[in-house]
Amino acid sequence: MRGKTKNAAGTFASSVALITVFAVLTRAIGFLFRIFLSRILGPEMLGIYQIALSFFTVFLTLVASGLPLAISKRVATKQSGGVVVAGLCISMALSLLACGILFAGHTLLGKLFTDARCISILIVLVPSVFAASCYCVIRAVWWGERRYFLLGVTELMEQIIRIIMFVVMLALAFLFVDLAQIAALSYTVAFFLAAIIVAFMYFKARKIDADKTNTARTQYKPLFKSAAPITGMRLLSSFAMPIIAVAIPMRLISAGWTSAAALSAFGVLIGMTYPLLTIPQTVISSLSTALVPELSSAYTDKNNDKVSHQVRNALKFTLFINFLLLPAFIALGEGIGTFLYAEAVSGIYLSQFAWAMIPISLSQITNAILNSLGRETAAMKNYGIGAVALFASVWFLPKFIGIGALVVGMGACMSIASILNLVLIARLTSKGIVITVISQTLTFALLCIPSVLLGLFTYGILLPYIGLFASLTLCGTATLVVFLALCHIFNIVKFNGFRVKFSS
Repeated sequence: MRGKTKNAAGTFASSVALITVFAVLTRAIGFLFRIFLSRILGPEMLGIYQIALSFFTVFLTLVASGLPLAISKRVATKQSGGVVVAGLCISMALSLLACGILFAGHTLLGKLFTDARCISILIVLVPSVFAASCYCVIRAVWWGERRYFLLGVTELMEQIIRIIMFVVMLALAFLFVDLAQIAALSYTVAFFLAAIIVAFMYFKARKIDADKTNTARTQYKPLFKSAAPITGMRLLSSFAMPIIAVAIPMRLISAGWTSAAALSAFGVLIGMTYPLLTIPQTVISSLSTALVPELSSAYTDKNNDKVSHQVRNALKFTLFINFLLLPAFIALGEGIGTFLYAEAVSGIYLSQFAWAMIPISLSQITNAILNSLGRETAAMKNYGIGAVALFASVWFLPKFIGIGALVVGMGACMSIASILNLVLIARLTSKGIVITVISQTLTFALLCIPSVLLGLFTYGILLPYIGLFASLTLCGTATLVVFLALCHIFNIVKFNGFRVKFSS
């Protein structure tokens, strides 16, 4: 029995490692592209592009959020007959709905935007929801089958195609109104090409026969039942960004900012700083991807010990990854922003708001856990409660803390949602989980203090003598090593070669 447990744990760890390798590579390429894009577009145009992208995310969420998770759970629990046909029908119908909403209401949307260029960018982006409807369904089947190599390869491929298309279109810049439209069109074209390739890979190996087409009729109801609350929660989250994208510039302008300054601040925060704050989510999303089918199967089989063990380790690992990066971001934020974007303000935001990584990541992993345990509706309600704090912050705080009101609101929203999620998870699995998370958070926070102080001290001394890059490299490494050493000394994390084990 113990041998089987070890083998299962090893397989799960290998799956997480494989997904993480692809995720890190994909995000790294995407991150470099984002740096390039921010330098090409500039802060103001980047802000306009981000506003349009935030509205587009709502339409993409409608098609590609709850449905893939629902499909993967059906496949993981061996209930997949006809699921591809049903999934494609549902996602195509949602795509038509999304496009219909946009084209029917584009005049109203144009009045909401602070800049008229946003609506033209959004119109270029929205056709890609049709590609997403095919792309997400097929990858969801691979997800449920635990074919993580295919998941990683196709996501990496989509990112590479997007960059290639942008570079090619950049050579034809004279055909476009502005560079942001090139970025939008490259996104759409890349999504369509990736969807065609994924569909070819899938249907070359499989065929849809009449029996499976008939079986699809039995899949619509369970897919809707599972996907609806997840999609609802993510739609709520997605709707928040367009509302914020309109409200934040408006509230900043009412506080005395110029329109250009408000758009630039939004572009810097969302286009430059926020991607850095979401770096831990790259690893956490890998963990979530591997966790969902494993946890769904264990919970269906009523293997309570396995469920509790996986939940505890997932939460501890989430905290560890965030606190590992926190000291470097706090101590070296301004230098990081200057080095990556030639924009010191983005680095100052990074130092000030690095703490927000923790509730954002906790919300992500607790949502994944609740979705695996069949509590999608509860996760949606918890996020809705937290969203009240987000909108209150965006509306009332810009007068006092400027663009920082957005990150403070996000942090408050995710903190409230995470706490409510954890209480429910504890009720479903193990009552001690909430105490464990609180204890781990406080312990990691205390261990961060020496690392932050070391980073600040050494960076201030070394910068005038060895330059920005060398100072960031040496001081960042120092904060990392000190934090890991303290974790090992206090027996919080044990290192055995390349393996990391958390103490109970």
